[in-house]
Amino acid sequence: MRIVTILGLGAAVMLFALPAEALTISNADPKPHTVTVKSGSDSSELTIAPNQAVEPACQSGCTIVLENGDIYEMKGGEVASIESGALFVDAVPEDAPKTP
Repeated sequence: MRIVTILGLGAAVMLFALPAEALTISNADPKPHTVTVKSGSDSSELTIAPNQAVEPACQSGCTIVLENGDIYEMKGGEVASIESGALFVDAVPEDAPKTP
């Protein structure tokens, strides 16, 4: 358990130490989730294991579709997590437009 905590903290430090350039999706649920990533005419299906993170191709925007059919529009560069079967955006790139 201690090793998992140390590795998790190390991964979190790396996420915040480097500028975010790619979309990152992590799975905080105890079961795997499959997401479909649509970018332009390309579409790929990714299975994200529990406590795993992936960086799908989404440099200039993409659509994320969860298993339950929920659709999320991403700009690219966000840090998101799947919790209780829903996608939550945890961080957005600094150059993203802010709503007033």
